[in-house]
Amino acid sequence: MTGVSFIVTVYNKAVFLPAVLGAIFAQEGDFAREFIIIDDGSRDDSVAVMERLCSGRTDVRIIRQANAGPAKATNAAVKAATLPWLKIVDGDDVLAPWCTQSLLEATSRLGTRFAVGRTVIYRDLAHVAFPEASAPPAIRRGDLFAECLRNAPCNLTPTLIDRALYWEVGGCDERLFIQDFSLLLRLSWRETPVLVDRAVNATSDLPGSRVTDNQRLILKETNQAMIYFLAETAGLPFAVRRTAVERAFGRAWKWQRRKLGASLASRWFWLYALAKLGPPGLASPFLASTLDAFAAPAGGRP
Repeated sequence: MTGVSFIVTVYNKAVFLPAVLGAIFAQEGDFAREFIIIDDGSRDDSVAVMERLCSGRTDVRIIRQANAGPAKATNAAVKAATLPWLKIVDGDDVLAPWCTQSLLEATSRLGTRFAVGRTVIYRDLAHVAFPEASAPPAIRRGDLFAECLRNAPCNLTPTLIDRALYWEVGGCDERLFIQDFSLLLRLSWRETPVLVDRAVNATSDLPGSRVTDNQRLILKETNQAMIYFLAETAGLPFAVRRTAVERAFGRAWKWQRRKLGASLASRWFWLYALAKLGPPGLASPFLASTLDAFAAPAGGRP
């Protein structure tokens, strides 16, 4: 019998925790399990709520740390894990009852160390629903890496990751605040995942509930993660590097145009045009400058 370590990162998620932890504790399947919940310096009642919900359970470990961001919190929790598989869950995401078992079965059938299911959106925490399946879900090996080259395809909640693989790719990059994209990029470069065609979790669409509400931050960190990846990964094909560079300049230009009104005469458009249409590699030396496009306004959010 295999085993799964459930990792839950929490920052000011008190209102979500009854649904989130209830769904995790109710996961179907015959596998060993442990639950590691890390509070990343919450300022609401998250700690009190999780202690109440976990009272009397011997399979739960609660970790508290000063606020350091989700990347560092995830690594700290994974270091405490002891079982072969990691089921990482955001503090406002709700798992379908079949989530973990479906992902485990898919990895077993195709012999992979990494699986990804589908996500649905919920807008009412009291009524989180999942479509019922009339047949076993289709599974296939999928090119998640190609999706990562273009955009962040998902967060970590719909994934199942072999714990050894997690550390083989370096875990979450603690140079970044956000944990998801950089880890998915490195995982999918190392290991082709099995994709499970079934909704395995629901994620919140409630205003202000997620880090990803801060689009400036997530786009900047997507580009920063790609810069690190290109610099630190040997053997990348030329086409991969070209696509990555073009997309990075595209994010910078589109942000400047949509949010700040940049014109076709701006340097952001011409850098994007250079990356898209210019001779190979000509735009690469300017890649780090894309981070400037997402600089916080004076007195704005970090």
